[in-house]
Amino acid sequence: MTIQVGWDNNEQQHIVRIVFQRGWTWNDLNQAVKQADALIISQSHRVDLLIDIQEAGGIPGDFITRAGELFAQGEARANEGQKVVVGAGTLIRIAYKTFLRVYGSKLEGRPFIFADTLESARVLLALPSSA
Repeated sequence: MTIQVGWDNNEQQHIVRIVFQRGWTWNDLNQAVKQADALIISQSHRVDLLIDIQEAGGIPGDFITRAGELFAQGEARANEGQKVVVGAGTLIRIAYKTFLRVYGSKLEGRPFIFADTLESARVLLALPSSA
């Protein structure tokens, strides 16, 4: 599978890391979401998500529609923490702002934070949050 899901640190199990690789498909993403969900609900404490798209390659042509559908489904887990995306370019950041306008009520309280590097993402996740 071209999307890897696991603990960022196996000993601590506070951050689920999702790493996209070139060639990922929507089926891969759906499976990765299920895997991440299972890890989150396996813990009683807050679990943050680190979504690494640095090596994801280009975005699929139907990105806006499919990502919108993904945002519109499901509810946050009670212990779901912050979500930090690493490596998002301008197009993805603009698309996210559009999703906020369209799916705002579904995303309320579940914002994505953007970081340029893995190190800066880990710093952001180490900071206290309201989640």
